[in-house]
Amino acid sequence: MGIRRPKACPAERGAPGRQFAAACALALILAVLPGLIGCSYYYSRGQALEAEERWEEAYIAYRLAYVDDPKDPDYKAAVERTSKVVARENFERYQTYLAAKEFRKAYARLADAARQDPELQPVRAEEGKWIRVLIAGQVKLSFDTLRSNLTLADEIKLVARFNTPNPGQTTEAEIDIDTGIFFVEDLLFEPPDQLLTYYTLNSIGVNLIQTATQGRQFSSTEAVRLINFRTPVLERFDGALILEQGETLNRIQDHRAAISDPERKKDYWFPPVNMRYTMSVDGTRIVATNEVARTDFLPRFLYVNRPARRMFVGFGYYEILQDPISRKWGITRLPLQSQDYFDVLSRNVALQPYFFYHGRAVEFLERDRE
Repeated sequence: MGIRRPKACPAERGAPGRQFAAACALALILAVLPGLIGCSYYYSRGQALEAEERWEEAYIAYRLAYVDDPKDPDYKAAVERTSKVVARENFERYQTYLAAKEFRKAYARLADAARQDPELQPVRAEEGKWIRVLIAGQVKLSFDTLRSNLTLADEIKLVARFNTPNPGQTTEAEIDIDTGIFFVEDLLFEPPDQLLTYYTLNSIGVNLIQTATQGRQFSSTEAVRLINFRTPVLERFDGALILEQGETLNRIQDHRAAISDPERKKDYWFPPVNMRYTMSVDGTRIVATNEVARTDFLPRFLYVNRPARRMFVGFGYYEILQDPISRKWGITRLPLQSQDYFDVLSRNVALQPYFFYHGRAVEFLERDRE
């Protein structure tokens, strides 16, 4: 181990006396001591924690020692030994969260266990039961018009909220103010094919965040819903959804390029809450009907990539506008755009597995668009 020479002490500058020689010795010790302690402190700490069967803390300490000196065989062995124990503990916690239907917490523990012990077979078996879902779309909206209708707030966030196939659970995506693009990831556990079609748009609105600083630090959030479907109720599901499988992966961009989606009149509407609807399925074509003959609350497309356990839920490109007389906000879904959220998100490396699918895409249609 190399020793850095400390700064020259007074004795080296010609100052007389034993106290200066002692100061030099002390300076040398202080310069060397941290390095000597650092070589074994984390490992010693890990041993103490392991003796108390505090496995997760011991694993962390051993990891720090291993990072400092990855060539030390004792450090490596300690990490491997405790990681297997921690993986089993995380798998037990995963099962507890899963039973309580706390899916995000459960999946996080499962991912930790898979990383800590790649050979733990129960973990590998459970991984195959999960599907990760990307929900995405775009909203066209005049932010200046919106801001003029809102109270003052320290922060304004545009959000899109979605109902998920998990009963009673919603997920929220922030809408980029500049592009209108939104996306959020969700998780499904052992979903039957029919359940994959149960994503619906809950609302589009804003979160107003106000922070108070007069002697106290806290923040409050007020949600303002511009478009509010709440929870549409599926009354009937006719037919069988067929998700064909094949060895070839298809690109979503290729499918979208082949779609004929002509311009239509911008017919804004003001949706009622908790509307009822039915879905009639023919293979991968889903025709939805309701009392107002509008299905903007449903996705436009589903793309399933089973080998990668991924699904893309595309809600399309919306425009919302405020009626100048009633002051209500209306919504319409625009035709596909050549440059929209697909083009932007497909360049995100972390999201790449979502942009491929097997078999055929699932398409949602309104009754008058068959």
